[in-house]
Amino acid sequence: MKKIGVILLISLFLAAGCTNKLEVEKDEYLTYKSDLQKQEEFDTEEELDFNTFFNIIRENDEKVNYSLKIDNPKVDMYNIKALLIHDFVSEDIFPSVGIFDEPVNLLKDEDYSISLNGTIQTTSDISKTKFKLYLEYETENGLENKIYYEVARG
Repeated sequence: MKKIGVILLISLFLAAGCTNKLEVEKDEYLTYKSDLQKQEEFDTEEELDFNTFFNIIRENDEKVNYSLKIDNPKVDMYNIKALLIHDFVSEDIFPSVGIFDEPVNLLKDEDYSISLNGTIQTTSDISKTKFKLYLEYETENGLENKIYYEVARG
């Protein structure tokens, strides 16, 4: 009987630990999203430490797919966290990297890219929809850089 109690107690601790981690990730996501929605000043394309390629395609009358590819870093970028949002009304979670999963690295000498992909369910015209990127990373010296970028379209 003691073994069952011990196993149950360990299970409760593990479940509580997982819940806490998920809550921390959710809070971090909501903070980044809120900050990005309020952001009014953005880095220009020339100021970015990487290249971006934005693509948007209407798949059918009710669905639009969008993606932002980040590649060709000018500096080594470590522990990247990124979030891509838009101002179209949606209940979906926005595409991210390094928030709900492990942060990634983007290095000058490697052929690697980051893709943030999402979908908007609508029959409406989205040509005026604004897309914004938040990206933070550390340099090789451990300095943190934060980038706010309004995605250029067209």
